[in-house]
Amino acid sequence: MSLPDKSVSYYLAGPMSGIPQCNFPAFTKAAQTLRDWGYNIISPAELDSPDMIAAAMANTTGEITPGGPTWGDFLSRDVKIVADKVGGIILLDGWRKSRGAKLEVCVGLLCKHKFARFYNDTERVASLDPAYVAFTLSEELEKSESSNKRRRA
Repeated sequence: MSLPDKSVSYYLAGPMSGIPQCNFPAFTKAAQTLRDWGYNIISPAELDSPDMIAAAMANTTGEITPGGPTWGDFLSRDVKIVADKVGGIILLDGWRKSRGAKLEVCVGLLCKHKFARFYNDTERVASLDPAYVAFTLSEELEKSESSNKRRRA
């Protein structure tokens, strides 16, 4: 496995919704470790106001608070960053099950970004072939579509 190119900025993509504390601890750990290794990282867990971050850290369900920003609000901000401000995406554990991460990956593929995977359990990072990422994404989207068809039937 090769290491990701350190000359580009990377966006961290992974699951947040439905995970206690919106998975901020995993994002924080990955961002700090990668920065310690010399990578330029943009983490969605660091983009909100201090009050929003505190609310996320106190959130035991990981669900979006009614009356606040919506899932679409967060994703529109994040997709713009993926499209305009980074040259790569580093995927965190569970990204395949995240609607947001899959959208970010799709945008990254369209923008011809570099891809890598951060392994939380072993704290290692490895480059990923975009063709592999596209194949994995298509498999996950196919599973989602099959699941949706069964629910509608």
